Amino acid sequence: MKTALKIKISLYFLGLILLSTCSLMAQQATCACKQDLNFLVKKIKKSPAYKNDFRGAKEVFDQKLSPIASKATSQMPLFDCYLVLVETMQLINDRHSIVYGNAKFDAEMLKDEDKLAAFQETALFKMYPNFSGDLESLQNNLSKKAVEEIEGVYHAGRSLEVGVVKDNLSEDYTMIVLRSQLPLWKEGEQLGILKLNGQNRALAVIGSYATKTPVPITTGFKNGEFMSLNLKKDTAQISYWRSAFADNTYHFEQLSPEVSYIKAGDFSGFYPVLGEAEKFYEELKGKAIADNLIVDLRNNGGGGDRNSDILFEILENQKNDTQLFVLVNQNTGSNAEQFAIRLKKAKAATILGDRTKGAIAYELKGDISILPSNFFKVYLSSKRHREYLSYEGVGVKPDLYLDYSKDWLKQTQNLIQERME
Repeated sequence: MKTALKIKISLYFLGLILLSTCSLMAQQATCACKQDLNFLVKKIKKSPAYKNDFRGAKEVFDQKLSPIASKATSQMPLFDCYLVLVETMQLINDRHSIVYGNAKFDAEMLKDEDKLAAFQETALFKMYPNFSGDLESLQNNLSKKAVEEIEGVYHAGRSLEVGVVKDNLSEDYTMIVLRSQLPLWKEGEQLGILKLNGQNRALAVIGSYATKTPVPITTGFKNGEFMSLNLKKDTAQISYWRSAFADNTYHFEQLSPEVSYIKAGDFSGFYPVLGEAEKFYEELKGKAIADNLIVDLRNNGGGGDRNSDILFEILENQKNDTQLFVLVNQNTGSNAEQFAIRLKKAKAATILGDRTKGAIAYELKGDISILPSNFFKVYLSSKRHREYLSYEGVGVKPDLYLDYSKDWLKQTQNLIQERME
């Protein structure tokens, strides 16, 4: 690579630091957190969720904010600041709104050694604390934990091994990288933290595996597996909660003369996914649907009515004696959750699986703001759907919870068979 190009790349990443109020002090990334927090609070107070949750009770919000705001200082470690910002965002019951890293690095840059080297000198790369104890002892202790315990050793495929350990100073759990084949993560780094919030769920405040961008992710926990994090204790364990026919976003299958199956894995209202959906729905109109129809919405994170309305109309026009069975899991979110509720109301559909994500009552329309430090972004909802407010942060409860240790599709077929007998 020519010297001029190398200088250009270095100056690009250096600019990311100089343009912000963040800095690298003693190899630890720090930030003017108070300024970011004040900016975030002003944005939150203009959001539909704030107006819904704290209408006529602004002092309640301020009271809840006070202990969180007391943690913020003029210069504090970036990761600690990010925790403060995420905790503040959690004060409103809106799972679409999010604060995350203002990343200028993407996975494609990993292929360029010079860009990677330059990125490794930035505040974003250095923001995650290092474990100060004995890593081998930690791993040995955690490997003895039972599968149903939160603490333990987890695997993200073959590339990453993570230790989850209880924080002695709080109710949170710390996530430590025990082994890594990923280019951005090294052994001993703190991947993030887990905050339990009941009903076998947790809020993970972590760095992206691929880009190290800090992001909050709500995840379920069951049988030694964090569903939304792709982390599990036993890599040989089959994740029956995942949707079937993994290679297809949309799929039709005649499971038996009495049971038809439809997979709708994405309700995106944009092309090319919408084009794939439209083609599938058009083909679906020519299919002979059996008296029992399974609609699989597992891992469908949502999208928009522009997509889901087409499928809803097809299902709504099925003959009245067609029995609908809707499969959902903890990753079924947003428009897919709304879709399940609509089917239950319109066609008396039976919902099976597990409680859905609970990101259902608000809608994102592109209100993204960069915080003063230039290190974080806030993405706030701009529209409220009043009819779904009772499900926000809670999710849609299934009519029947399915067993995580058995095939969910077979369990549904067994239920159908029982009802037919």
